[in-house]
Amino acid sequence: MRATDTEAIRSRLPEAAWPVVMEWLREEPVRVNVTRPRRTKLGDFRSAVGAGPHRISVNGDLNPFSFLVTLVHEFAHHGAFQEHKGRIAPHGVEWKAEYKRRMRPFMSAAVLPPDVLLALELHLLRAPASSCTDHRLSRTLKRYDPGAGPHLEDLSEGSIFKFHTRLFVKGPRLRKRFRCNCLNDGRQYLFDPMVEVITIPTVPLALAS
Repeated sequence: MRATDTEAIRSRLPEAAWPVVMEWLREEPVRVNVTRPRRTKLGDFRSAVGAGPHRISVNGDLNPFSFLVTLVHEFAHHGAFQEHKGRIAPHGVEWKAEYKRRMRPFMSAAVLPPDVLLALELHLLRAPASSCTDHRLSRTLKRYDPGAGPHLEDLSEGSIFKFHTRLFVKGPRLRKRFRCNCLNDGRQYLFDPMVEVITIPTVPLALAS
């Protein structure tokens, strides 16, 4: 098991956030690893197995503000586990309280830009299970991704877009997701509004004839 790479963590954080994170790393029995990008999650916490340490992982491709939010989220899992020894819901009231407490030192203009600070203040009022499910916060954080593509919610209905290797036509919004038709297999799929897509230009009928 590799040791915590403090320089890898420090280089991915907003500079002013490092002193607090450094103290956490020094004082708490947890190993933090920066990992390759994962499609299904931004980070995770795993409690110790046997004599091993508790472990936190965070995707290494996140922008500094997304990296910080994800790291705090996972440290909150660690803190709640230490306090309650796993006898709680993963994102229950105990975790929410720990998450808010952990985030408090970073709620400053010295650490975060104004738009992220505002989005986080609103986010903490509810503290949902993931920053990805809070579209306001997710949208704000993604502004700082280098070379980020357009999001599905930015496209007009009927637009053609590429997601991974397949082409889709954007359909109507059904509550929280968009229903889109796949041009490759004719099936319909539901998409999160914040998914990044590649736009495909359409050819006007007058030019196509």
